[in-house]
Amino acid sequence: MIDDRTDWRPTTASTGLVVFVTLLTATVLVRAIGVAVPAALGGAGAVALALAVWTAGWKRHRTLGTVLTSLLALPIGLGVVAATVGTVIVLAGVLFPVESLSRLPATVVDLSARAMVVVGAAAAVFGASVAIGHVLDRDTARRTAEASLKTTIPPLGVGLVLVASEALRYLEATRDAPGVGAVLGDVLRTTTTIVFEPPAVRPSVTTFLLLLAATFLVVRRTVGALPLTELTTEPAVERAVASARSWLLRAAVLAGFGVPVGFFTDYVFPPERLQSVVTPPVFDLLVAVTTAPPARRLAWRVIVVCVATLVAVALLRRTAQTSADRIGAAVAPFAAGSGVLVAAALVAGPVLSAARGWVAATLPGEFGPQFRELSGSVVDFYGPVPIVLTGVGFVLLVAAVVAMCLWLVLLTKYLDDRTAGVGIASAALFEVAAFAGVVGLPTPLLFGSLVAAVLVWDVGEFGTTLGEEIGQRADTRRTELVHTTGTLAVGGVGVAVAVAVTDAAVGAVTVADGAVVAGLVVAVAGLLALLVALR
Repeated sequence: MIDDRTDWRPTTASTGLVVFVTLLTATVLVRAIGVAVPAALGGAGAVALALAVWTAGWKRHRTLGTVLTSLLALPIGLGVVAATVGTVIVLAGVLFPVESLSRLPATVVDLSARAMVVVGAAAAVFGASVAIGHVLDRDTARRTAEASLKTTIPPLGVGLVLVASEALRYLEATRDAPGVGAVLGDVLRTTTTIVFEPPAVRPSVTTFLLLLAATFLVVRRTVGALPLTELTTEPAVERAVASARSWLLRAAVLAGFGVPVGFFTDYVFPPERLQSVVTPPVFDLLVAVTTAPPARRLAWRVIVVCVATLVAVALLRRTAQTSADRIGAAVAPFAAGSGVLVAAALVAGPVLSAARGWVAATLPGEFGPQFRELSGSVVDFYGPVPIVLTGVGFVLLVAAVVAMCLWLVLLTKYLDDRTAGVGIASAALFEVAAFAGVVGLPTPLLFGSLVAAVLVWDVGEFGTTLGEEIGQRADTRRTELVHTTGTLAVGGVGVAVAVAVTDAAVGAVTVADGAVVAGLVVAVAGLLALLVALR
């Protein structure tokens, strides 16, 4: 046996046969159900996921590998969305509207089965792709999930902030919002009035002093966090920083002590009595100073800038304590996500228009015009940039979820690292064959697909064992040829018997209405049982 576990690979012949059989079977079944474009995009996303897993395993060039893994998250997510949502939209345009309501359940089952064929074909392509380089294991899957999730943060965060800002601005400006929106709008208007734009009819000392105290404390914390004393050895600088922080603390405490006084002047004393006590000029000065919106907005902006500075300083201090390669690997996903954010913002208008046009043209009947009208209202309200950024963020999140699910499957050890690729390809081909049977494809094609699934598993595991025992470069083609021929012979005999039994049983069994769904459930249960038995 090869002593170095990182030096062995499955044999070339078995890997090539696994890839060929997987791609051929998936292509034939997908073409048979007539969903070519979404399946092609899903296959491209599967290949992108395999490349991301490969680059995530780069150890000598970890930063570059992390950058590539992060950038590949977008095509991965697009492929998954195309294979699922895109397939459903295309099939809905083909299969609907139905002739009668009685055909609706069977049509829904047909659509679901065809969509699952596309999803299974994409999964099979991914399994065959990672089998080429034997790159899939728990570590590479975890790194792929982490990089994809970090890449999601910039576009999704900015997109959600923009969408929420538009929604809150609308709720604050209108009084016609229904239900919870009306309550939220009232809360926003009240909060804005109290904090930022109090009416200039009486002093608003309480909120003014609270804003001042918060501003002084945050500025003091920011001055202490900045590396001012580390950048210079002058004692005067250290004394100035200490003095500034001390005065800021005193100012914050003084403002805090004034809050109870402000509560009485704002909510207990009537304005007329307060004016007579402090004299009209002082009263007018208090009103002008404590209710001025520019001063309050300035304090709020200073707080926001200081909080952002504190976060940036904390991140810089943390990264400064790690190696350069780890710094690059940690920052790369966020940089890639920021690049995706900028690119998406630049092309938001044309991309959103093209996507809306395609969906409207593909949906059946009156759904297309209705979708165009509804989506047009949403775009007019939010604008293309927030919608596209949020959509791109969710697409990246889909890629992260897929990678995380892959890691969890490997973590549970249901899939062995050494045969993960061929295991995924074989299981996916089983799933494709099962759902293709629901669609009604020819029986020989279905049985041939099942044989292909068994062949992929058997040949892949045999090639993995040979590569592990005697190495990839050893001459094992004759042994593999004999093994593959035996598997095909057994599978061919089984297919011939199954086809003969099927032909003899045609017309002998009738299926009652509604049994299609039950048959689908039984087929899936049998598929899972077979996979467990093979395991």
